Amino acid sequence: MRSPRNHLQHTYRLVLAEDGRGVARTIEFEASGAESALHHAQQQCRGREAELFEGDRSLGRLRCVPHGGFWVLSPPGEPSHLRGF
Repeated sequence: MRSPRNHLQHTYRLVLAEDGRGVARTIEFEASGAESALHHAQQQCRGREAELFEGDRSLGRLRCVPHGGFWVLSPPGEPSHLRGF
């Protein structure tokens, strides 16, 4: 008999600022890990910049390039003039 897999879910939060592309929003969701959280962020952000939190810990700022299919990531707390976006 095989034991059931442990599918531990983590609580993530995307924080989007008002940026001319959309209004400020906070989106809270559950995901099994960072890869799933990035997939969810890609669906919700559509090219906007957001900060991703796991619980209360910032994982950094991110932006999915709309036509390139890749992520631009910045560590938490990095000043915006150094991020390049």
